[in-house]
Amino acid sequence: MTVNMKQMIAETLARLLEHKSVDKITVKELVDACGISRQAFYYHFQDIMEVIEWVTAQALDRTVEDSLAAPTPQEAIKSVILSIRENSVLIRHLMASQRRQEIERLLVQTSRLYLEKMFRTKAAGLTIKSDDLETAINFYSYGLVGVLMENLDNHKNADTLACQFCGLLTGEIWNGAQIP
Repeated sequence: MTVNMKQMIAETLARLLEHKSVDKITVKELVDACGISRQAFYYHFQDIMEVIEWVTAQALDRTVEDSLAAPTPQEAIKSVILSIRENSVLIRHLMASQRRQEIERLLVQTSRLYLEKMFRTKAAGLTIKSDDLETAINFYSYGLVGVLMENLDNHKNADTLACQFCGLLTGEIWNGAQIP
């Protein structure tokens, strides 16, 4: 049986991150825990941050696939929320590290890619100026990441949060709203 070396390295890093900050994990410690050589590690990744980026890209692919299979936009967004919550311990550890800015940038970049893929797939027939689309995707990417980080600990029901995100994305959240 062939071992997926990248997956093994990523899973080992995730286990190490359960007990230790990413700032404290060295490549030597990671390769020792994997039982591989430094050369094998560097064949697949440049550094630990690249492992995290690879894991994020894999999670994004699975999330997009799940979202595309969802019967409604609300279910698609709910699958994203549940995916983030499944990885909340890892995300929290990463956000508590000295690499917080890199992690935030990666999360926003990932949400941008997700929203772009979903827009291309689900709203292919809509006409929108590219500059307007860029602004909307930026706005929603930062908002999505901020709200999800705020709700990592399941403060809000996933169905409720997904409904609210859908309402924001479609503008329906403002229907019936009145200024006091």
